[in-house]
Amino acid sequence: MTSRETGDEEDEAEAEPRLRPRRLVLKVADNFVITLFFAPVVLSALLLGSVRDWAWAPMAVAMGLVSVLVALGFGARGGFEVSERERRPLLVLVACFGLFLAFAFLQMSSIAPPSGSAWLYAAALRILGRAHADVPDLAVDAARNSLLRCVTCGLIFLMARAICKDRGHARMLLILFIASAVVVVGYGLLMQTTTNSCYVGTYLKKLGSYDVGSRCLMSGTFVNSNSFACYAGMAVVAVLSLILGGRRRGPSSSFDGRDVATFDSLLTGSRVVLVAIAFFLLGGLLLSASRAGFAASVAGAFALALLLLRGRWRERPDLVRWFWIGVAILLVLGVIAGGAMITKVARAGDSSTRIAIWMTSVEAIGLSPWLGWGLGSFADVFTILQPASITQPNNLAHSTPLEVVVELGVIGAIPAFAVVLMPWYASLRGALRRTYRQRVLPAAAFAIAFVPILHSMVDFSLQIPAIAYVVSALLGMGWAQAFRRGKPARRPRERVSGNNRP
Repeated sequence: MTSRETGDEEDEAEAEPRLRPRRLVLKVADNFVITLFFAPVVLSALLLGSVRDWAWAPMAVAMGLVSVLVALGFGARGGFEVSERERRPLLVLVACFGLFLAFAFLQMSSIAPPSGSAWLYAAALRILGRAHADVPDLAVDAARNSLLRCVTCGLIFLMARAICKDRGHARMLLILFIASAVVVVGYGLLMQTTTNSCYVGTYLKKLGSYDVGSRCLMSGTFVNSNSFACYAGMAVVAVLSLILGGRRRGPSSSFDGRDVATFDSLLTGSRVVLVAIAFFLLGGLLLSASRAGFAASVAGAFALALLLLRGRWRERPDLVRWFWIGVAILLVLGVIAGGAMITKVARAGDSSTRIAIWMTSVEAIGLSPWLGWGLGSFADVFTILQPASITQPNNLAHSTPLEVVVELGVIGAIPAFAVVLMPWYASLRGALRRTYRQRVLPAAAFAIAFVPILHSMVDFSLQIPAIAYVVSALLGMGWAQAFRRGKPARRPRERVSGNNRP
């Protein structure tokens, strides 16, 4: 070895201790940014579902600041770097989101062509002698708030896509979400025994008269029981994904040439804890008496099981056992704790009111089918068209897709739907095309998001920021794992024999 080579090695050895403090500082900064990302996503459900401005507006600002740090490379190696495989679909997704935002701004401007709201401004001019410039949007201030939430969800998706490329971070997202749901359901049980679930803190959730003996459906920290049931159902599916997607440990036996898991390998300590959590969350879901929430949660659980068991029915009999155990648990708990839900199903008054709201929404679409009435304007539109049979004011269509078409029209609704469905479909493709170990996380993202997407067909769960934030993070995680590539294998170093040394 020459003296020059010896000097180079000494310089590298001296530089190594100097680099360690820098690496430590960068690692601490990365962990801090990751914590800042996870915190609002998993804690938003504790603040009335973040439906109040004092809850979600600061979170929106915080997410914007964290996204800047992620773009600079903190928390995710490479920041928002895009791989070759995902470049084209991500470009289409960003284009759809841009079209959605541009259309929403068009509705606020006077350059838009006349729409269904033109006669309202004409009537104001005739009665008052003056009127605002004719724009499709009936509530520009509400549109700005809705846009802020949509942009926040977009930033959460991009950050989750960057941070959750790491499989450990993706699993951490699921674990933290489950922990948040356990706290929400635990608080719901506490309020059930103390205030009959009619209060969240000092906020009274019951409409109409209230006395000491009044009882409300359990809704935890959410304002209504349906959103609470959707959140709990999403957590149940998340728990199932960790149970079914965990690595099998322990001894196994061979039967007919196949690897069969023993009982000890099935009941690991972590799985026992997860099963107990699943029971706890499922109990809260049933006590909420939400019909659509229960049905959507069951559909999400079946979707997860079918995706994970695809092509594995003979190879993994342990997963098949867990599938049937889950079905048995669901039936038993449904019989024991489903009394409130059966009572609610028997009452038709709520359903008839909701159908009347849907019919009014269809009427509003017919009056302005292309440009809509403006993002966030459903409450004003419903006030104009409210039927006499509904005496109570209403500001939601109880169907998110229907409300989107009312507010954005057919033209604006297409890119709005694409923004949600494209990442959801990418997660499904990742769950179908990858090996079993690689398909677990995309399948979990698809199945968990399936619960609020299906539930929002007959309710407004996706319009609750706490749920929308989690769904955006899960879709970002599913997208990242669907396009994730394994690290290239390192080439083994060639050993130099003593005879070949220089």
